[in-house]
Amino acid sequence: MAGRPRQTAARTVYVDTGAFIALIWSRDRDHDAVREQYGLFRAERARLTTSDAVIGETATRLRYDAGLAAARTFHEVIRDATAAAALTIRESDGELRARAFAVMARYDGLTLSYADCVGAAVAADIRADAVFGLDGDFRVMGFHLEPSTYR
Repeated sequence: MAGRPRQTAARTVYVDTGAFIALIWSRDRDHDAVREQYGLFRAERARLTTSDAVIGETATRLRYDAGLAAARTFHEVIRDATAAAALTIRESDGELRARAFAVMARYDGLTLSYADCVGAAVAADIRADAVFGLDGDFRVMGFHLEPSTYR
């Protein structure tokens, strides 16, 4: 229609553990950069997706490194984001598990966590435009990493 602004497709972004940790924990060295990038994703209404493996890894690391309050804040953030349809969580199943272990085997030269392998499989499934994280292994596996100035 004439005079109507052109709609651009929202970007699809996979969210990894490092981004969640830096977003929640203000003492993380990447906190400011990740908060800024998250603000950009929210402003552009990017479709954010993560995996239950990342939820587990993030909750555990926050609990051990930043304390119970940080882990509880993380729970509130993901609960509210999923309720608002701002975040989708891909649950694991046998097929995804098998694909994650295939990623691990394919990249045997990288020391990938299981959550990273699940993340690579999910990011491929959703055809992610970017991975929101701090782990350079995603770049090695062929994904665009944001914030792009990191590892």
